[in-house]
Amino acid sequence: MKKWMVAEFFVVVAFAIGFWMGKSMNSDEDYERYYERAEKAWLKAQDADNPPVTLDEPDDKRLRKVRALYRKTFEKYPDSPWADDAIYQLASRIARYEEEQFALFRRLINNYPDSEWADEALYTIAVAQYRIAEEKKQGLTPESADAYYDRAFVLFDQLTQDYRGSLLAKESRFSKAMCYYGKGNWSRALEAFDELREEFRDNELIHSIVYNTGNIFFEKQEYEKARIEFQNVVDSGHPELAPLAQLGIAQTFFARGDYEKASEGYQQVIDRYPNTKVAEDAHFYVGRAYERAEKYNDAIAQIEEAINNYPRNSNSTNYQFYVAQIYYRNSDTEGAIEAYRKVADNATFDYDPRRSAQYEIGNIYEEKGEIMSAIEEYQKLLKNFPDPHNYPGHRSNSVNENYLQKLQEKSQTGRL
Repeated sequence: MKKWMVAEFFVVVAFAIGFWMGKSMNSDEDYERYYERAEKAWLKAQDADNPPVTLDEPDDKRLRKVRALYRKTFEKYPDSPWADDAIYQLASRIARYEEEQFALFRRLINNYPDSEWADEALYTIAVAQYRIAEEKKQGLTPESADAYYDRAFVLFDQLTQDYRGSLLAKESRFSKAMCYYGKGNWSRALEAFDELREEFRDNELIHSIVYNTGNIFFEKQEYEKARIEFQNVVDSGHPELAPLAQLGIAQTFFARGDYEKASEGYQQVIDRYPNTKVAEDAHFYVGRAYERAEKYNDAIAQIEEAINNYPRNSNSTNYQFYVAQIYYRNSDTEGAIEAYRKVADNATFDYDPRRSAQYEIGNIYEEKGEIMSAIEEYQKLLKNFPDPHNYPGHRSNSVNENYLQKLQEKSQTGRL
């Protein structure tokens, strides 16, 4: 036993010596060919990526191969001139704003701060935080968006400090102002835009600065100032912002309660910018102005025409619901029920509006004292929309079997 252990020891020692001697003998050769092999790995990745693969690449095997080759380049040769390029190329072939992409971009920024891609990597992460903030602001807890605006601001600020010569530095300064705007800090946002205004007068971003300045004045209810800024954008003829600014002018009249001028303003959008999404929206907004002016029949006709002409417009669902509310406000319960049913029965609409519409049908019958009809509609609610409304406090969530039983008991005893 003892002899075997001694023999085993010498075998292990001999193996170790041989291993390290071999490694030592080859080490110089490895270092001599380090850059040659690194370049070979990079060229192999580039060759496999020609033509460039995209996330929609039908050949999933090719996409995986390209990703693997880029990763091999920077993992095996981190000190080569192609390592940062390989990291960027791999990150660009991962779904946008996924954590893996962020991790690669952070690695690029931290390990290769002088890379030509570092500023773009930092900007991409910052923009992602800003977009998350914008999405959070649309949710049920908009206050959670502030943390993401703050993160985005820090990253944009880092870019302006570390990469002052970058073309993205100006974009980042503008984006910092937009972070203030997103948080509703109108004074700081206005100050930031004012600081950029003169410097950016010959930059394409000037139109966005002027437009968002108009939006700030709108939020501050300084409508005359808002119209001046919006008109400047309209006069610039900017293909994307001019229609929005023209709409903004109409919105200032609507917010002030001048519904006749608002209607005229929406019509100007339709006439000046036909075949645009903004013009589509304006068709719906004309109906809203009519409703506020208590021209209920005109409002219904206008909105229903807009729904028929633009069924895929993002306003269609809400405005079909709005039509029902106008009928109800005009004391036309039958028209309201019919309009609500168009929402409830339309499988292409989102779940919550459909559930809400079905509830409103039952509620109208309940208010009219037609209890059996109300129960029938509430039963449809429970059958066709078994999941609760996403807003916990929504009235439809109070309807259950116990509610129907009590409603039936009241009907039988005549205590409504």
